[in-house]
Amino acid sequence: DVPWHKDCSLGRHSYECCNLTVGISVTGADADSGQLRVVPGSHRALIWPAPCLQPGLDLEAVDLPTRTGDVTVHLSCTQHMSQPPVKKTRKVLYTGFGQEPADLEAANFQRQRLNEVRSKTHTSVSQEPGYLGD
Repeated sequence: DVPWHKDCSLGRHSYECCNLTVGISVTGADADSGQLRVVPGSHRALIWPAPCLQPGLDLEAVDLPTRTGDVTVHLSCTQHMSQPPVKKTRKVLYTGFGQEPADLEAANFQRQRLNEVRSKTHTSVSQEPGYLGD
C-alpha cells in the first residue's frame, strides 16, 4: 500500500528519470490484494502528486491485476500506487534497470537529497484506505 508516486521523485522531470521498473508477481494481485495502479501517459510530463487529483488532466488510472508469474514493466517516471490489501497479501519481486547518468555531479546531488527526504519519512508501510499522501 503505497500512495501515488514516481520512483524518481523529488520533482525531477520525467526526462531525467530514464529507468525501468520490473515486477514479477509472486502471488498474483487483484483489488483485494492491493494491485498496482498506473496512469498511462504520466511519464510524459511533470505531474505531482496524484494525477487523478489535478483538474483538467485527462489521464485516468488503470488497474493492473496479475496472476502468479506475470511480469509488469513500467518507466520509473510513470505515476503508480497500490491500495492497502483488504483480504489477502500481494507479493512482488521488483528490480530496476537504468542508464548511467551523464552528469554524475547532479546525480550525486539528487541521490543526497533523496536520502535526506527518505530519512524524514514514515517508517510504516501501511496507510489508511484511500490515503494518497501529503
